Amino acid sequence: MRPLLLLLLALAPACTRPLDEPITAADESKEASAPAPSAISSAAPATESAPNAAELDSRFVPVIAAAFRDYKAWGRIDDELRWAPWLCRMPLPGRARMSAAEDGDHARKLYSVFAKEQHAYPLTPSAPAVPQPVGQILVKESYHPDLVEEADPKADLAEQEKPTTADHFNPYVRLGEKVYRASRLAGAYVVLKVAPGTPGTDAGWVYGTVTPTGEVTSAGRVASCMGCHVSARYERVFGLGPAKSGDD
Repeated sequence: MRPLLLLLLALAPACTRPLDEPITAADESKEASAPAPSAISSAAPATESAPNAAELDSRFVPVIAAAFRDYKAWGRIDDELRWAPWLCRMPLPGRARMSAAEDGDHARKLYSVFAKEQHAYPLTPSAPAVPQPVGQILVKESYHPDLVEEADPKADLAEQEKPTTADHFNPYVRLGEKVYRASRLAGAYVVLKVAPGTPGTDAGWVYGTVTPTGEVTSAGRVASCMGCHVSARYERVFGLGPAKSGDD
């Protein structure tokens, strides 16, 4: 039996544990051995043993789970705090954005995007094309938009928009005369790049969905994700849209 298959069989039981549960020393040992996206064999066959197996490929469950566990440390793609304040002002925080989707899981959701390889992520839809490296992982935090009832639609939100937590993040979005706050996590969407030609991928790209508690609900060739990302300008990456609406 191939060494990679043995490794994945060993990891499989650990993939179903919600990631917010206490981690034991044994758990840490297992999770530390989860394969990186660049280490997944292009020769490994896709799982076909269950209905919709293409959308829950067991080879990719460990890397989707690991991305959800680790993404907070990578930083939000639009958080200027990681840059020197060369504009003679304080760095702006990451911003909540309203999805432009009119239907599907993304519709009427606020979101923020994290990237493992931030240098390669296009910060504007018109940025020059930069090849996304193997190992790139994007995690899109999705939130339910809570209407801020007490907000004055004509008031300056400068004070209200100041980040109130250690996370350098502005959770408020003005849409017309209404103000919304990203406060309740709806889940996370993961997009990652493995070796081109890997079976069971979208031209080397893998998608996944994760619940707020860390359960991986899809991994691999997720049709609803592929149908949108195939039109992206930067391989399967859109680039950062405006703060009030846009793509991920």
